[in-house]
Amino acid sequence: MNACSCCRRTGERPGEERPYCINHHRRRRTDVITAFLILLVLYLAKIWWFAAGSKRATALLSVDRRPPVSVIVAARNEERNIDACLMGLAALRYEGGEMEILVVDDQSTDETADIITAWCERVPHMRLLQTRGTVHNLRGKANAITQAIEESTGEIILTTDADCVVPPTWVEDTVAQYDEQTGCVCGFTLIRGEGVFAGMQALDWAYLLTIASAGVGWDKSLSAVGNNMSFRRKAYEDVGGYQGVGFSVTEDFVLFKAISYETDWIVRYPVHASTLVWSEPCGDLRALYQQKKRWGRGGLDIHPIGFAIMSVGFLMNAAIIVLPFLGLPLWSWLIGVAGKFIGDAYLLRRPLRVLGQRRLFRYFFIFEIYYLIYVTVLPFVVLLGGRVVWKDRKL
Repeated sequence: MNACSCCRRTGERPGEERPYCINHHRRRRTDVITAFLILLVLYLAKIWWFAAGSKRATALLSVDRRPPVSVIVAARNEERNIDACLMGLAALRYEGGEMEILVVDDQSTDETADIITAWCERVPHMRLLQTRGTVHNLRGKANAITQAIEESTGEIILTTDADCVVPPTWVEDTVAQYDEQTGCVCGFTLIRGEGVFAGMQALDWAYLLTIASAGVGWDKSLSAVGNNMSFRRKAYEDVGGYQGVGFSVTEDFVLFKAISYETDWIVRYPVHASTLVWSEPCGDLRALYQQKKRWGRGGLDIHPIGFAIMSVGFLMNAAIIVLPFLGLPLWSWLIGVAGKFIGDAYLLRRPLRVLGQRRLFRYFFIFEIYYLIYVTVLPFVVLLGGRVVWKDRKL
């Protein structure tokens, strides 16, 4: 038996710890347990804040107006996914309004452009654009989207990704959220596909976008994803477009944040099944790693309140991983794990019900294990992980 540090300092032999030393160990263990339980309370308070905020953000408008719209998709080497994407876009309904679909081929080296061309021949209001190098010193997706916006005519611009499938109601029910004060509307995206890996990613997206929706409910812009995003052209111009907000590996979030904080426009983030977009899952852990690194790097621009709240999540997940190695009573760890799992399930319950996707709860426990690991590791990946890769390009 090894003597503790207190006994070593006082010269006691192993096994002869003084009573005050034993009490010191007990107090230290009690302090750690107390800190852990306080952290759990803070985590559950965060969950309540998110759940309440998301509910506040879900109030739907129903504006009976049909302004001209432009749907924009940037595609690079998407021959495996672009056909399903364009099939969904071709089926979009927009009765009583003008709609154009602009698909930008961003220097693909596969058959992406040929597939788009074939669809454009069948769909009169769909056009293929080719990126013409770099404009306004922009890179990657922001460069492609900017060039498409310059060619577009719509008052409302909607964007999605080439590996996504939109529902026929996507344009109509997104535009219905635009009253005269609204400058940007985002919607939910989930991962399609069967199996544990895809289901885990679907819950991850549901969780993260619920947080994004909650932020809007409390007038804080915490996140946005460009595969289900729309904005008014005037709001886009008011912030100077993508070139005005500056380069970011998460260009959509930066634009969303600029419209939210730098203008008088209102932003909306409702949870609604009729605007739910489906995306392809990351095919392997390497692709998932790159996605999380890119999101994490972009998340460095988050609102200070959001950063503080996310820090609570990091500490809670890290504590659950570390505590079993500190020799604390099992009951304290189990209380923390149970509390976190129940809180996370509560946060997901409403959006999954509204979206008609409660079946995803079958992947909940594997999602929680994955979430514990990646939330704990992500800050170190962001700080030490090198440059971000998107579509075989380093950004």
